[in-house]
Amino acid sequence: MERTDSSVEASTGLRWRPAAHSLEELLKEAGNTGYVRSLVVDPPMGGPNPNLPGFLNSGGLLGKGVCWWYSRFTRNALYLACFLPDEEPPVRSSARKMAVKLMKAREVVAVPGYGNLRDFSLDYEKEIRRVLENHQLADGVFRFAWINGLSGSSMMAPGKLEAIMDDIHEMSSRGMVYAKFQTPGLDAHSILVTGMETLPHGYRVRYLDSNHYGERILEYGRGDRFLVLEGGMTGIPYPQRGRELERMKKVLRSTAIRLGTEPGQ
Repeated sequence: MERTDSSVEASTGLRWRPAAHSLEELLKEAGNTGYVRSLVVDPPMGGPNPNLPGFLNSGGLLGKGVCWWYSRFTRNALYLACFLPDEEPPVRSSARKMAVKLMKAREVVAVPGYGNLRDFSLDYEKEIRRVLENHQLADGVFRFAWINGLSGSSMMAPGKLEAIMDDIHEMSSRGMVYAKFQTPGLDAHSILVTGMETLPHGYRVRYLDSNHYGERILEYGRGDRFLVLEGGMTGIPYPQRGRELERMKKVLRSTAIRLGTEPGQ
């Protein structure tokens, strides 16, 4: 589906904006769902979105990628990271620690020496990938996350899928929704639902996919038995990690209060 930045703005009322360049700016804005949504809208200048990672999903166990952890890292950075371009860039060990903190999603992370996530992630891709792969290993081996990839259908009765899509629509009004995307077979993908718009026949769904750069769009129609992502992948979205999102919001509120900054709403 072809689209332009003007069409995105007309349908969502959102304009692209750069990431926060100070802790104070982040704390005032990041609690507002409109802030993170504006970060992922395609930039008016064209080209890759500076607010998103500069590399795609790859590597991981058996070379099958780290999509679950990549999606979590992306969402966590959108909510919890600010950038301090006038300061000295971090050494590699410090950059790795920042990636670890973003994956844990328990504190705000200020990234010195960079103005956006894309540039930071390109320069420290190796360190960030290692963090994602370590989380994959820990979750998969010690927390049996692979069982999660076996659960759920990749196709279902229209009424059941309609109920799921209605739930995700409601959740998306409160923030970005992490969803496991159950595909046919034993594998499962993941997406970040960045926003949804009601259509006469269903929903227009905006999402981030670790296999593609930038925000994507799909349309769900009532009566459908599965969704189709760009590239042809089919499956069912199962919303997860809601507690992680609420924890990040709580981190932002508590940090703002501690520093005497008016928290975003």
